[in-house]
Amino acid sequence: MKKVICSAIFAGAMMFTASAGNNNIGAGLGTVIFEGHDGLVSQTLAATTNGICMNQLFAITSGTLGAEKPDSLWATNEMNKFIKGNMDKVAKDIATGKGETIDTLAAILKIEDKDAFSALLQANFDKIYTSEAITHEQVVANIMKVVNS
Repeated sequence: MKKVICSAIFAGAMMFTASAGNNNIGAGLGTVIFEGHDGLVSQTLAATTNGICMNQLFAITSGTLGAEKPDSLWATNEMNKFIKGNMDKVAKDIATGKGETIDTLAAILKIEDKDAFSALLQANFDKIYTSEAITHEQVVANIMKVVNS
């Protein structure tokens, strides 16, 4: 039944689309079908398709159908909380290549070789702390880039 409804929505939607972008319909099959289309009708049909086909959770967890899969949502959230409250100490420890904050970051990221992790962060200090006005979110993103490269 769901396949029939999704197919009917897809067929009907193709008649009511106009070109432009839309960012407010979420992730799912409807997002993919109506990619590049704008307008009330196409956005409504896309959101309805996403809801009827119930594939948004799959899209988010798999990083498909218009959704980006987070690297590690839990680790990123924990790092954001930790670094937000310890920006100066984290910067100092990364600059020196040792310290409790690096040990904590290694634990959050489940990194066993703390010495290699410390050395990696220290060698990439300028890529992690790119300015004096950097935010904790930017520091987390930069650490994740360094770790994943």
